[in-house]
Amino acid sequence: MSRLLQALFAVAWTACGACVLAQESPPATAPATETSPAATKPPRLRGLFDIDLPRFDPPGTFSLHFNPRFRDLLNRDYLRIPTGVRWTLDELTELELETEAYLTHGLKDSAGNGLGELRFGARRLIRRWPQPRFDTSFGVNLEFPVGNPPLDMTDGLNHVKPYFVTEYRPPAHPRLTHFAGLTLDFVSDSSVAGLIGPNTPEDDSVALTGGVVYTRTPLVWTLQATYTTTLLSGRDEHFFTLNPSVLWFVPRRYTLISRTQWMIGFGLRSTWGPDGHDFSTSTRVRAEITFRQALQRLRDATDRKR
Repeated sequence: MSRLLQALFAVAWTACGACVLAQESPPATAPATETSPAATKPPRLRGLFDIDLPRFDPPGTFSLHFNPRFRDLLNRDYLRIPTGVRWTLDELTELELETEAYLTHGLKDSAGNGLGELRFGARRLIRRWPQPRFDTSFGVNLEFPVGNPPLDMTDGLNHVKPYFVTEYRPPAHPRLTHFAGLTLDFVSDSSVAGLIGPNTPEDDSVALTGGVVYTRTPLVWTLQATYTTTLLSGRDEHFFTLNPSVLWFVPRRYTLISRTQWMIGFGLRSTWGPDGHDFSTSTRVRAEITFRQALQRLRDATDRKR
């Protein structure tokens, strides 16, 4: 599928969500005593928890995050450092930009330094849809390899991924969240050489995901099951992945009461596909600095100077 068709499909996908959103009136401001659901949301961590739940930060919030892959010190000649910024434009719209750099750590051979991948995401939240106790988000993620990264850092493909995710939190079990979603992945060759890992689709694919999240602060447990098929591209390949993980939101008393929220995660991953069974473990360290209502404060300061 050409890049033009991919882009048009992604725009139509997001517009579809916007049309549904337009049918409902804007939600009233939540009471001051209500706890923000975004505060307990596990972030999307590639390889650990690969989904964005439909919960947003307060409007105007900027979040900076980075999660260096310290495990690369043992397994690779370089250290990957994904770094990103997320901006909540309003109660229903969010944008995100992420880059993944690599640095030679000096413990093994030299792999150079540079930028290896660029990602952009946008999504819209639809409250109380398709049922009053559900929330749903429609969005699209774009992923492009850039520069001249090490061969095993990227798959060498451009990805356009329209998706939707819906979640349900049963009133009788407030710590529990059920979620499900669908992602379309349209791929095309890039000018960057890459390596496709085992049990990974090489063509356009469709992925159905479902799972649960259990929150008991400061720990969040997740269980995610994903079925992926390449029938969309005419190939008959099927993949099934089971991914349990746990995420620890490090209490501020252990970080010198810093504004930075540190998170440490550990996960298991089992995949069954054309290459047989593949099992792996993953660890993630993430640091996130959130500037709430930053845009509104900037506007207020500008107004006072006038």
